[in-house]
Amino acid sequence: MNRILLSVAVMTAALLLAFAPETRAANKVEDGILQLEQQWEDALTKSDVDALAKLYDDKIIYTHSSGKVDTKASYINAIKSGATQYQSMKRDDIKVEVYGQAAIVSCHWDVHVLSQGNKIDINARYLHVYVQQKDGWKMVAHESTRITP
Repeated sequence: MNRILLSVAVMTAALLLAFAPETRAANKVEDGILQLEQQWEDALTKSDVDALAKLYDDKIIYTHSSGKVDTKASYINAIKSGATQYQSMKRDDIKVEVYGQAAIVSCHWDVHVLSQGNKIDINARYLHVYVQQKDGWKMVAHESTRITP
């Protein structure tokens, strides 16, 4: 009986050691993606278009909770011109799943925006898709869905 328990313990330890590097690597990527998410929030609330330009892939598909779709250029231009101003946001229930060279973020957010001078309060969930590229991780998609009361 003791030999069986010892064998099980040794095999379990070997498996844990075998998968430990993958787990550490995945955790490191998740931490990096969470940092990018915070940079994204900071850039939006400060209207920092240079930071957004670095975060977004050139081919990003940015789908708003209204269904409107922006390109990188159209979205950044709306912020740069002042047509869209993020006043504040609160995010919670943030989850990151890594799939090789891609990562998906799901999140709940309450966001307060001035769009064309109109105040818009949005309670929604969003998905962000990041892809690892030569110059780092880039956001390639944003999709926001309103939560109805």
